[in-house]
Order: sequence, then C-alpha cells, then structure tokens
Amino acid sequence: MNCLKNFIVNCSWIFLVFPFYAKAQNSTLDSLNKILLKATDTQKVNTLIKIADLYGSQNNYTEQLATYFKALQVSEEIPNKENIFKSQYFIAQFYTGRNNFGPALEYATKAQKIAEELKNNEKLYKIYDLIGGYIYFNQQNYAQSFEYGNKMMKIVVSMNDSVRIRDMQMWLGDVYRLANKPDSSILVYQKALYISQQLKDTEKIASCIHGIGMAYGNMKNYEEEIKYYLQSIKLAENASLSTLGFTGNTAYAYLKLKKYDEALFYAKAALNSSINHGNKFLQPGIYKLLSEIYYDKADYKEAYNNQAHFLALNDSLNSNDTQNKMNEIQSNYKSEKQAKEIDLLLTKAKLEKTIRNALIAGAILFIIIAFLIFNRYRHQKRSKTEIGLKNIELTKTLQELKITQTQLIQSEKMASLGELTAGIAHEIQNPLNFVNNFSEVNAELISELVEEVNKGNRSEAIALANDIKENEAKINHHGKRADAIVKGMLQHSRSSSGTKEPTDINALCDEYLRLSYHGLRAKDKSFNATLKTDFDPSIEKINIIPQDIGRVILNLITNAFYAVNEKKKLQPENYEPAVTVSTKKINNHVEIKVKDNGNGIPQKVLDKVFQPFFTTKPTGQGTGLGLSLSYDIITKGHGGELKVETKDGEFAEFVITL
Repeated sequence: MNCLKNFIVNCSWIFLVFPFYAKAQNSTLDSLNKILLKATDTQKVNTLIKIADLYGSQNNYTEQLATYFKALQVSEEIPNKENIFKSQYFIAQFYTGRNNFGPALEYATKAQKIAEELKNNEKLYKIYDLIGGYIYFNQQNYAQSFEYGNKMMKIVVSMNDSVRIRDMQMWLGDVYRLANKPDSSILVYQKALYISQQLKDTEKIASCIHGIGMAYGNMKNYEEEIKYYLQSIKLAENASLSTLGFTGNTAYAYLKLKKYDEALFYAKAALNSSINHGNKFLQPGIYKLLSEIYYDKADYKEAYNNQAHFLALNDSLNSNDTQNKMNEIQSNYKSEKQAKEIDLLLTKAKLEKTIRNALIAGAILFIIIAFLIFNRYRHQKRSKTEIGLKNIELTKTLQELKITQTQLIQSEKMASLGELTAGIAHEIQNPLNFVNNFSEVNAELISELVEEVNKGNRSEAIALANDIKENEAKINHHGKRADAIVKGMLQHSRSSSGTKEPTDINALCDEYLRLSYHGLRAKDKSFNATLKTDFDPSIEKINIIPQDIGRVILNLITNAFYAVNEKKKLQPENYEPAVTVSTKKINNHVEIKVKDNGNGIPQKVLDKVFQPFFTTKPTGQGTGLGLSLSYDIITKGHGGELKVETKDGEFAEFVITL
C-alpha cells in the first residue's frame, strides 16, 4: 500500500512539474544554439556535447547521436586531439548504453589510441573503464576485462587514489563473480568493503554487501544470498538511496527458493522504483521477472499481462526505426568524411599509376636484358667439368634436404611448445594471484591474532587461527595448481617416452584449449573467439601417451583458431568466431571433437589434408606437417582414428576416436 501511495505522489509531482521542466529545457537548448553561432572551435565542440546531452535527457536519441558526430567532425577539421578524444569517447559511451558493442568498440579503440598518445592518465582511466568495464564486460569477454582492469589498477595505484582503488576492487569482484569464481569475488568485495567503511561511503558499503550476496548466489547458497541482499537494502533505505537494483535481485533470489509472496513484494518494489526514476531500460526485465513469478504461482492471467508489458516495452526500446536512424547517422558521417578524401585519393592514384607503369616497363626491359646476358654466359661456360661439379653439388644438396626434412619433422613436434608459452604465462597468473591475495589477507589476520592473544581473548584468537588455516589450505591448493601447470609445460617439452598412462582426457582438452587461446591472444591482441566446451563427465581416465595426444589436440585447436581468424578478416561485421571442443563416451570408445565455424576445407583438397607437407596456409605460415604427424600419433601410436567433416564456407570438424 505504501509503494502505491509513493507511486501516486511521485507521479503527481511529475505531472505538475513537467510542463515547466520541458519549457526550461527548450530555453536551455535555444541558449546553447545561440552560443554555438558565436563560439570558437573548441567552445563549439563543448557546446555541441552539451546540446547532445540535453537531447539525451529528452530521450531524443537520434538527435543526440547526430550532435555527437557533428562535434567529432568539428574536432577533426581543427584538428584537436583533446576534442577528438572527447567526441569519440561520448559516441562510444552512447553506443555502449544501447548494447551496440560493435561501433562502441570501434570509437572507444580510436579514443584509446589518442589517450595513449597524449599520455594522460585521466583519459586513459576513463577509456580503459569504458572498454574493459562496460564493453568487454557486457559481452562476457572476461579475459579482456581483466586485461583492462590491470591497466586501470596500475594507473590508480600510481595516483594513490583510494577511492578508485576501491572502485577497481568492486569491479574485479563483479568480473570474478560472472566468471564463476565466487571465492575470489567475495575476497575482493571484502577488500572494497573495508576501504568503503574507512571512507564512510554508505552507498558503496551497500553495493559491496550486495555484491557478496550475488557471489553466494553463484554458489547456490540462496539463504546467505538473501541475507546480504536485505542488509544492503536496509543500508540504502536508511541513507535515502535508490534500492532499484537491490530489490530486483532480491525478488529473483526469493523466486529461486519458491517463496512467491516475498518475490512479488520485492519485484513490485523494483518496478515502482524504476517508474519513479524514469528508468525505462530496466522495466522490461522486471516485467519479465513478474511474469515468471506469476507463472510459477499458476496465476496465468497475471503472467500473461506482465509478459505483454515486457514485449511492448522491449519492442519500443529496440525498434528497427530507431536503430536504422542511428545507423544512417553514422553512415552519413563516414560518407561526408570520405567524400573529402576522394579527390585527394584520385589525384594520388593517377600519379601512382603513372609511376607504376614506368616501373613495370623498366622492370620488363631489365628482365629481358638480364635473360639475354645470362643465356649467352651459360652457353659459353658450360663444360663437362662444370657439369660434374654440379652433380657433386646436387648430391650434397640432396643429402642436406634429407637432413632438413628430418629436422622439420622434429621441429613441428616441438613447435607446439612455443604456441603454449604465452598461454601458460597468462594461465599461471591466476593461481599466483590467489596465492598473493590470500597471503595478504593472512598477514592482516596474523596481526589481528597477535592483538587478540595479547588481550587474552582466547575464543577470538582461535577463530582467527582457523581463518588463517583455511586460507593456508587455499594457498596450498593454488600453489599446487601453478606447479601442475609448470609440470605440464615441462612434460609437453620432453620427447615422448612412448609409455601410456591413465589420463583425464577432459582436463587435457580443457587445459590445451585455454593455453592455445591465450597463446594466440598474446601474439594478436585483436583476436577474439567464443570458446565452447561440452565434456562428458562419465569418461574415466584412459591409457594414452599424454604428451603425444596433447600435441594432437593443440594442433587441431590452433588450426581451428587460424580458420576462424581468417574468416573474421573477410566478414568483420556480422561474423562471430567460435571454436568448440567436446568429448563423448560411446560404448568402449572415447570421441574427441574440435569444431570451428570458419571457411571449412574445400572438397577438392579434402583427401590431401593428412599428407606430409600439404598445407592450405600461405607460404611461411605452415610446414604442412601438423596434421600428418597428428594422424600418425592417433592411428599408429594409439590404434585410433582421426577423420574430418566439413562444409565449404561454414565449418570444419576433426574427430578423434580412441
């Protein structure tokens, strides 16, 4: 009843004030347009950005985007790097807010280059936050998020900015939680909570407590999740802060426990809060949650009504007309910019064509003269003695070729170690981070333990000692994890002993998938692909030569990444690279599949893929031995089968049967 009353009061206030508010906004827009007519170049850019922000507050998003692009155009005409950065940043921020991450990343990356050229820490922090904290974060690309998070942490630590260090820890807590690492998430949330308490920042204290609750939700400990949620709501209400996000999550947690009355109470509170704050973007999700609650309660009428609200709002916020208009604005900006460059390019092209024709004519003449001289020299100098010497040289060359062939085969076997090096460096960082973090916490706990012992507080000292013991167990666990990674690398680098041993094939596949991906990312930062796994948990350890099978899996995964990367270069807009690794137990056999959605393998060369020295890669990028050696390891070394299934232009899938 109180929620309904608040809703009516707030809505009444809006209806009374809105005519005056709208009039004030129009007056502000007129004033800004007058300033724009007399403004200098830099003032003009700042004024255009203010006008764009005003359009945004009026929900006139097409005019907002058009004005941001106008600011960018003025900045590039000056040119002024500070203003270009500012305009590109706001455009990227605009697209990010609408989950349009393609153009968001395009303009954010351009802004990042300028910030790095200017060596401005404030600008670098802002753009790293936008790219890592929003664009990659919302795309669930947590590896890239961590990368940018580390860059941001270095900046704030160098600035000794405790507020931003706290914010970074909260953000890392979110990333760990969404990457399904709730223990690490709780640890960094607690660090952020400690700083927030020192700063007496009630809003952030509530957010940290709520984040800890979400981490418990990841563990499916819903009772503990709700306990922290209710603490955060109470804190926020006492400080007169918005509880919109808190109440929505609380409703969902109660739904998971099938406590429908509590779920309805908090879902309706979230809906009222979103209406009161004019937040249309969150309302579809709340209506969808209400529909799910009513459906579980078997109240199908209310479930239908709320689902209808969800669909109507979702359509209005993502209408094709609005999206098409925004695409048109961006296209117009690019066309206008390109038109100014066409005349220069045409002039340049004519000059280049003239020079190129002259060079071609000169090269042809040089080749003809050189051929005539060489032909004459060859006939004059050829003799039996020289032919005999050439025969000796050819014999020597043949011997060298045989040696080289042997070296190539051995080199191909060892090349996979190089592919792993960067991946291992990245992968080993995770357990080392855990060791460092828990060590820091233990240092603090030991200090507290000493204090409690000095006070004679035996029970508290025992509790602290138990905490230290638990943390030491975690340090030991992650230390062994790092040790296992290093041992795996050393094992991979050794020549195969030929001895089969019981091996967890799922763990082997997962390890090489991640190491291969990080190894490729280390060489090419622009590379991204979706990694999918489907491992059969019923598979027990099987007798294989782990070094050899590891090389086969690594080779197939590396080839898959190469295939999707090549396709991405040809279809950058609408193509999402993906590599899938799966295992399955079929009777007394184990099947391992590596599939990519690249260009596939043409049928005309399909019969040659397992032949030595055959490769579809450009010269210098492949020896043509990888698949040949893999075939020998599977069929001859393990009595298994290696085959390929493909569709030209769509996918390639390699299937190992052991």
